[in-house]
Order: sequence, then structure tokens, then C-alpha cells
Amino acid sequence: MFTLSRDRGGISFYPPYYDPSSSTTNRPYYYTTNRPYYYPTTKRPYYTTTKRPYYTTTNRPTTNRPTTNRPYYTTTNRPWTTAPATRGVSVCLRYLAESFSSLFTLSPSSRVPLQFGVGDAGSYVMTFTRYSYYSQYFRPNIKFWPNIRPDIWNRVCFTVDSMKNVAQVFSGSNISIRKRLPLQYVWSGEPVMDFSGFDGQLTDVQIWDYPLSYREVFNYMTSGFYAPYQGSALSWSYISYSPRGDALLEDTFELLGRQPISNRRRKKGRWPKKTRKFYNVWESKREQL
Repeated sequence: MFTLSRDRGGISFYPPYYDPSSSTTNRPYYYTTNRPYYYPTTKRPYYTTTKRPYYTTTNRPTTNRPTTNRPYYTTTNRPWTTAPATRGVSVCLRYLAESFSSLFTLSPSSRVPLQFGVGDAGSYVMTFTRYSYYSQYFRPNIKFWPNIRPDIWNRVCFTVDSMKNVAQVFSGSNISIRKRLPLQYVWSGEPVMDFSGFDGQLTDVQIWDYPLSYREVFNYMTSGFYAPYQGSALSWSYISYSPRGDALLEDTFELLGRQPISNRRRKKGRWPKKTRKFYNVWESKREQL
């Protein structure tokens, strides 16, 4: 998990194969350089273009081979400047925070970045422009899965269906109503999540390039009840990150809670009895901090 401070840094997540510095505006899911379907792009004949006789240099050369430019493969340029059309997007993560704040921005370099934040009384807000012109509020207070046990994390997912232009937010065992969006939102395909202005811990960040079904959301909320999950566009098990400022990487609370008090076993006659008791008391006090 990562521990972030609202005023002292942030972090960006993206797949290992993606270069977030390749462009500053409108970075699609694939590369933006124009390139043909096959390599190479330079025109070259099938054979060499240098004129040389078929036999030796005697003065009776045969007819020179044609020098017309004939590429090995087709040279029709099919640029990959736009991302493939997606049916929508889904984002899931686990976080801990004490105050209302912005959680993250999805595709921050796209034309329409999606900002997701925490509001008051357990509500969430989606903003679809850089200047907060179009926002939609969600309140996941409808009990939908009664058999999900709560844990220390706030588990949240949101789904956007671009075909129907609706969105929904899931939080633990609760769901919000499905709401129509204030504008037609189509995800750009940029698999980047930027966390700025967030104060707390976060982990298990996932992105899918389609709206998740209820079964898939339930599988995430239960930590893989049906099967292990992995985001199709960004997965926590295969991820790169760029920290800024004071960003701390550490073990999750579950791993920290399972660590033994001491990894040294007392051998008979080696440690005095008083020393062992004092050591355990000191360790137990330190864990309560």
C-alpha cells in the first residue's frame, strides 16, 4: 500500500508498457506515432537499386533490373492516433482517509479527464471536465450484498457505461442508483490514474475498459470470491508508478498485523527471564501506536 499526504506529494499509476511522458496532451491507449501496419516505413525495392551488369564488367551489360520503388510490404499508412472505442470504464480501489477529499483523476492528459472524490456522509462525486463544469453525485446507501463482511478498508468501484451513458458507484456491500451522466462520456483509453491532494492509504488499484457486471464487482468486494481478478487496462499485480514528493510504500495492514512480535526464538538459558518479559511489553506498546 501507499501512504500519501495531501500537501506533500502524490503518485501516478500506469501499466509497465505505457510511457506517461511520451506526450503531454491527448495520450491514447496506443502509440501516437504514424507507422504502417508492417515495417519498414522507408520505401525500398525488393532488390538492390544499384545498377550493375548481370555478368562481369565487359561492355555488354544485360538489361538492368527495374529500379522502380517497390516496397517489400504495403506502404499505406494506417496511423494509430486514436484509441479503440470502448464500451465504458470501471475503476476499483481500496483506501483509508479521515476527511473528504479528491481521490484520483483518471486519464489526466486526455481531453476529458474524469475526477473522482469523496463527499460528505458517504457520498462520491464524479467530475468530467478540468473546470468542474459537469459533476454527478452518487450516494451508495442501498444494501445490495448482505453477506459481505466489512473490513478496515473502504472498497469502492464505479462503472461507466458509454453505450447507455449511465454510471453507478459501489461501496462495500452497498450500491447507488444508476444515474444518467450530464454529458456523453467516452473513455479515452489512457490507462493512467493520478492521486493528488489525497491524505491516507490506498492499495489494490484496478481499471477495466468496460463496465463491470454485478458479479465482477462482488468478486472484487470479496477479494476474489469467485476467481482471482485482474484489471484489463491496469492491474495492481502488474503496475508501474511515479511518486512525487512524500509518497511512502509499505506493507498493507493485513501483512503488518500478521508479523510476529519477534523473529528470534529464546534458547534455553540464553536470555534472562526479566529481559524477555521487558522486550515483549515494549513490543506490545509499540504495536498500539
